[in-house]
Amino acid sequence: MESLKDKLQSPALLMYVLYFLTALALVLFLDKGTFLFWLNQRHNPFGDVFFKSITLLGEWHIFVIVGIILLLYRVYYAILLAFTGLFHFLIVQFLKVIVFNAHRPSLQFEETLSSFNLVEGVDLHSLYSMPSGHSASAFALATILILLTKNKLLQVIYMLLAILVAISRVYLFQHFMVDTLVGSVIGLLVSGVIWWYFSFKKPSLLYNMNPLHRGLIFNK
Repeated sequence: MESLKDKLQSPALLMYVLYFLTALALVLFLDKGTFLFWLNQRHNPFGDVFFKSITLLGEWHIFVIVGIILLLYRVYYAILLAFTGLFHFLIVQFLKVIVFNAHRPSLQFEETLSSFNLVEGVDLHSLYSMPSGHSASAFALATILILLTKNKLLQVIYMLLAILVAISRVYLFQHFMVDTLVGSVIGLLVSGVIWWYFSFKKPSLLYNMNPLHRGLIFNK
């Protein structure tokens, strides 16, 4: 197992830091809808199809599919993913419904909605904007996969896909940038803490149990 220091020096993590600082600067120094308006003015047929497709990576069934694949290789990996999925979902729903209960762009700009570029076939939601569940899910999945692989190129690809999912939520007029930024932090932290806890803090619970390091099909 790679050390915690090696994981913290991953190029994918540096990539996230750049994304986080850029998004944070936009959130802090610009009005809430500025990036949403800017991105909406740059809609095009390719972007409509691309972001409508890439946003699917933030949905729950992707967690299930990846979990099944991991189960074939390592039971331990699938368990980590299951904990990640459960905890990030509970945190996101608590913040969405109980804490923030924020309006989405379609409701906040309801009176002028017809003036915006909207993607055909996308069902716009109106409530529970903060935080973005798709962004949290995408970053939670990407982070746990990054932590479970040594391949630097794959790590970068996972992080890039998560960032694109976050951008897609703004492009599709489902969230403001601040929603996706908070979602990304939740996803990354939940995955990171769960991986650290079972791998370093309490390895006897899962990591040191050899049977869990076998898969249902592949045992090496």
